[in-house]
Amino acid sequence: MIPESDNTTSVQEKELPEITENEENETPLNKDPKLPVSNFSLSSIALKKAANKINRPQEIESDLPKDSFELQTLEKFWKHYTEEIRKKGKQNMAAILSMYPIELQADHLIQFTVANELNKVEFEREMELLLPYLRKELNNFSIKITTEVAEIVKEENIYTPTEKYQHLLKVNPALEVLRKNFDLDF
Repeated sequence: MIPESDNTTSVQEKELPEITENEENETPLNKDPKLPVSNFSLSSIALKKAANKINRPQEIESDLPKDSFELQTLEKFWKHYTEEIRKKGKQNMAAILSMYPIELQADHLIQFTVANELNKVEFEREMELLLPYLRKELNNFSIKITTEVAEIVKEENIYTPTEKYQHLLKVNPALEVLRKNFDLDF
């Protein structure tokens, strides 16, 4: 039997360091960047992404060129990019990029319209490649792209013969003369 001692503390209590308020928000990445990180956990992936962001040199936006450009020049590079991704087999994205015209707004803001929310999500993923391409080609690093979903106009369904006649009359008003000449009912 092992005698108990009142003055001894457990091994676990000795190994745990005290955490101060400043250390609570620190990650292992902040404490020692040379510590090895496991490749098999989700937290390690987050730490590696954070390390990549920290180690990446930050460009100062004010020092980058901001050349002016016209809508025609923008459309030329937009079409070139669309053709390049079509050649790479991204047919769906090429169709999305060529579906609606682009609009150039003030302060180098590009407004792009997509057909639906799914296309918006796909376009925003592609924007990670498109935006740097346009900035480089147009030599303007203040370009921003906003995405808008097009409104869907729902047409009325035509069911009755009278509704069909009224619709055809809107398309061709001369139909009324024909109806009167032949004494047709509607």
